Amino acid sequence: MADSITGLRLDVVTAKALVWLVSVGRDAELTSEAHIFFFDRYQRLAQYHRRRGHAARARQLQAKADEHYELGGGEGPPYAAAMGMPRPRRWLAVDAVARPQFRGPDDAA
Repeated sequence: MADSITGLRLDVVTAKALVWLVSVGRDAELTSEAHIFFFDRYQRLAQYHRRRGHAARARQLQAKADEHYELGGGEGPPYAAAMGMPRPRRWLAVDAVARPQFRGPDDAA
């Protein structure tokens, strides 16, 4: 699915505004997840401009994306890890069938 230029720009502007709003009056730094978010959006913007033939703008955006990638850790996606699981319990046979039961006459009167 192709990204719309408006949606990508809106993502970047909104994220920048939120970061600015949170960091007003504080000495705050972006988390690695935020850097990876900016990396993703700037890279998508660079690809969009590259497809449209705007090579200079694509290089600028790719440079921003690369900077955020490095600041975000730059190690690639999270890799799978072997997880230990407990041994499953033995099968338990259950006879869960509804059967009619006869309890005798119901003499309420």
